[in-house]
Formats: sequence, C-alpha cells, structure tokens
Amino acid sequence: MISIEQINSMQSADIRAIDKNALVDVQGFPFDNSLSKRERIEQVIERTKNPYCFRYGDLGVQVEFTDGGPTLCELLTNFLLRKKSGL
Repeated sequence: MISIEQINSMQSADIRAIDKNALVDVQGFPFDNSLSKRERIEQVIERTKNPYCFRYGDLGVQVEFTDGGPTLCELLTNFLLRKKSGL
C-alpha cells in the first residue's frame, strides 16, 4: 500500500517543472468498474504513477483538491453537463 509520504510527494508535484513527455498518458486507459473502490484507486496509482499529475494525449493535467470543496466526480459531472448544453 502507498504511504502518506508518497501521497504528499505526488500532491506536491509541479506540472510546470516536469517534462510533459515524461508524464504517463492516460488516454484510453480502461477502468474496471467491477473492482472495489480501493482496487480501482490502486489500479489508477499503479498505471499513472501519480494520479495528481499525468498526461491526456498532448495535454498535461494536474489535479488539485481543496478541503471541503466539491468532489472530482461533481466537478466533472458539472463540466460535462455544461459542455453538453453548449455553455
């Protein structure tokens, strides 16, 4: 299992200081929803090496969360609904 120190290190990565080509490209990664939440988290960490900093095609992505803020699921759902409605 991953340690708190490793998670803190992943969270503190600065995408501006990382060569985009060194980031793991997650485009096309399959997700197995039959796995438990814990197993899916472990799978994402294993595949991406850093779930807070990765690449999607040519786009570098850095994920940040604020305490008490909306979940990633809520943010993505709202984003996709806005895109679908043309906003």
